Parts: sequence; C-alpha cells; structure tokens
Amino acid sequence: MYLLLAKNITERDIILDYRLNLGAWRKIFAVPMCVAEDHLKIASGTQIKVLLYMLAHSDLGLRADIIAEAVGVRTEDADDALLYWVNAGVLSNSGTEYYPSGNEMTCAAPQPAAPAVPAGQELDSPKARALLGSETQCSAEAVAAAIRGDDAVKCLFEMYEKLAGRPLQHSERQTLMVMVEEVGLPCEVTMMLVEYCFDIGKATPAYMKTVALNWVENDITDISRAEEHIRKLRTCYTLENELRRRFGLSTSFSSKQRGTIEEWAAMGIGSELIGAAYDECMDNTGKLSFPYIDKVLRSWLSKGVTDPSQLADLPKPSSGGSVGGSAPSYNIDEAEQRARNKYKNL
Repeated sequence: MYLLLAKNITERDIILDYRLNLGAWRKIFAVPMCVAEDHLKIASGTQIKVLLYMLAHSDLGLRADIIAEAVGVRTEDADDALLYWVNAGVLSNSGTEYYPSGNEMTCAAPQPAAPAVPAGQELDSPKARALLGSETQCSAEAVAAAIRGDDAVKCLFEMYEKLAGRPLQHSERQTLMVMVEEVGLPCEVTMMLVEYCFDIGKATPAYMKTVALNWVENDITDISRAEEHIRKLRTCYTLENELRRRFGLSTSFSSKQRGTIEEWAAMGIGSELIGAAYDECMDNTGKLSFPYIDKVLRSWLSKGVTDPSQLADLPKPSSGGSVGGSAPSYNIDEAEQRARNKYKNL
C-alpha cells in the first residue's frame, strides 16, 4: 500500500491476467451435430471411433494403418469407416485428403463405373470364377468413386444396408464391387440376387459369390431371366424345407439330392405326392432312398397321378409281374397297391 501511494498509483490501474484452467478440456475438438442426431443409432462403433480420431488429429497426415492401430481395428475397416462418412455426407475427400462436406475444395473427378452388360451378352465365366474365388480388394476411394459415379451402384449399396439394417461390412462392400465392377453383373440383377439371399436367410458374402457364379455360368444376366430363375429357386427352396420336415431330417440335403428335388419341382410334383412316395419307400425298404422315391413318382406320373387322392383310382396290377428283363429290386405293383389302400378314402 505504501508503495502504491509513493508512486501515486491506484489498484484500478493494475492490469491483471485472467486464466481459465480447462484441465482435461484443454484439448477439445468439434463434432458435427448431425453425427449425434442422425448417426449414433446406425453408425458402427468402428465408424464412430475412426471419425473421432480423425477429428482429434485433424492437423496430422494419418495413414489408414495408423488410424486402425490407434483405435484397435483392421486397416480395411478404417478405410470402410471413412467411406461411410463420405457416403453419409459428413466428409468429402480428394484423393487421400478428407475435409468437411461443403468445403469449396475441388474433389477429384469420380472414376466412371463399369458399363452394364447388354442383355443377352454372356459374361466371361472363367474370369468370373477367378474373380469370385479370389480375395480381390477394391480401395475405399474406388468404392466411393463408383458410388458417386453411378446412381445404380449407389442404390445397390443403399438397398443392401436397408436389408441388413446396418452399415455394410468390409467383406460385403468387396463382394458387391467384385460382382458389379469386376465381373460385370448388372446392378439391377445384383439387387435381385442380394434380395433373394436375404429372403432365404443366406445373406453372406461367400454364398452370394456362389450364387453370382452360378448365374454367370447360366447366362442369367438380365431382369427377365433373373425373375424366372428366382421363381424356380424359391419353389425348390420351399419344397426342400417341406421335404426335410416330412422326412424328419435335421441336416441339409446333399447336392445330388437337391438336384433330384429340382427335377421333381420342374415336373410339377408337389410335396404331398412326394410324401406318399416316401411312405411307400419306408414301408418297403425301411430307409430313405431317393432313387426308390424317384422311380415310384415317375411310375405314378406315367399313369396320370399328380395327387395322392388319385392313387385309389389306379388299376390293379396284373399277376404276370414284370415283362422282359430282370425284375427290379423293388415291386412297383406292390407299392401302388399299398398306396391305393392307404389313400382310397381321400
């Protein structure tokens, strides 16, 4: 006080420095409001972590492997996460540089999408087999360019995410890119393939590749062919499920058995008639035998039987037995007689 008076200075003349001690808040960064409002429910944990890490280190040049190691994910998942935010409109990118969407920087021109295969033109089956059987990797930039450059590709990705109820995983993105960009399967046909796989509960990348290869090898490359093929597939799939229950099986049919079921479906044979033939098979052999059931069914069809209720109207077998050649290992006449007795009241 005495010093202030001696220099004729008041306390109001003293300039004080004010400081705000933020503690842990000293290093902060902004997060777009749309992330909290629109993406917390649908974005994966990996996508959120990658975005936060990028925002926290915006002044550094970070490779995908560095980001991945920092947040504890795979490198390809970090690439996919950045692609998610680009597709969501939160980020834009020019080459390897990302920035907030709406920035006036000029983006790199998108890569043109692969031209659609004209209807009726066969795809290269050996090439398709090699591509679908390999671990082909498309960069995040290539995926983003394809989506930006072709509305059909964008619709394909959006449809897949809607069906899955979540963002696409890395393997799913790669599978779609291989089918559309590398193999050349038209987007609209690929959409039908994806929807069918989801409908039957087999929406895995491996199964989709298997189906895609089958379609390419059978020249199913346009909408009309895909619709007809899917109709047949649905019929066979439904028939397989009905027969598994009818036969009391807990395992899947073998490829050879599925081929026989496909033949039955193509001939218009329903599960009820197959069930009747199965009953005859079990009565006569005591075990499930597809060849036996098939021979019984073909015998019935040759006599105009298409429904179990018609079995009672079959003519009675002659006593002469088989004519010419060796006798079969089973007795069709006896099987038909059993069927008549069993279904005569239907």
